[in-house]
Amino acid sequence: MIITNKLKLPEGLVKAVSAERHNQPGCISATTLLQGIKQIILTDRHWEHLEDDVSDRVWAIWGTAVHSLLEQEGEHDFTEQEISYPVGDITVTGRIDNYDMQNGIICDYKTASVWKVKVGDFGDWYKQGMIYAWLLAKNGFTVTKCRFITLLKDHSKSEAARDRQYPVNPVFVYEFDVTFVNLIKIDTFIRNKVREYVRCQELGDNDIPPCTPDERWDKPTKYAVKKDGRKTAVRVLDDKEAAEAMAAELGKGHSVEIRPGESTKCQSYCLCCGFCNYYQDCVKVQDIKAAA
Repeated sequence: MIITNKLKLPEGLVKAVSAERHNQPGCISATTLLQGIKQIILTDRHWEHLEDDVSDRVWAIWGTAVHSLLEQEGEHDFTEQEISYPVGDITVTGRIDNYDMQNGIICDYKTASVWKVKVGDFGDWYKQGMIYAWLLAKNGFTVTKCRFITLLKDHSKSEAARDRQYPVNPVFVYEFDVTFVNLIKIDTFIRNKVREYVRCQELGDNDIPPCTPDERWDKPTKYAVKKDGRKTAVRVLDDKEAAEAMAAELGKGHSVEIRPGESTKCQSYCLCCGFCNYYQDCVKVQDIKAAA
């Protein structure tokens, strides 16, 4: 991967965020399994040509800071340990921040925005925690709970005082129990994902199916019924015809504003988008039309 330094930041910072391949040949990590198959394969195939800037990677320094924190964990814990288990010819791996062997608790450290907490967007963390639990279980360990200790990097005390839905503290804990049923479910997810990954490795770039809407972080197109002179919408609907019917029923001065959907990850967070035909044919074209 090519790391640029557009802001000419100090060399120490550049070295701290320099990227290495996340997966070794024949291996796939827990966090990689959360990505779309197309993103996984294109990232691997075009790694040497991918480009990212130091300024967009600064939060990766958090990983370095966490090591110092983990040194203070309890005597019954193991920290920063890589664990693995084979699924066919592929080895699934995971590097666990902390595992409390006495109580069977996995602990992972994160940074996040307040937005993630406000909307309860924890699906990716749940799957990551369950994959870690699955790996430990396959290696003979007992897991009872997963905990994600989260530093909210944009927390505001003043906002917390005004907004009841806003997190009270700059540290947020997301946790859940690990059950036998959920271990079976994540086992199915892992095996299906690995099977599809292996199948798609035989395909050309353009023949690999696009990532799913969830994997692209898709936001659907919305239709806002607006009233002249009013800043906020009267109502926001998913269906264009329903919005137009409402505007007509409300009468003069009402109209429909289209709020185009977007594939958030494709547009802002996927480094291999330049090699992705879905991005080039759909997302990029849509962006150009919206800007016109």
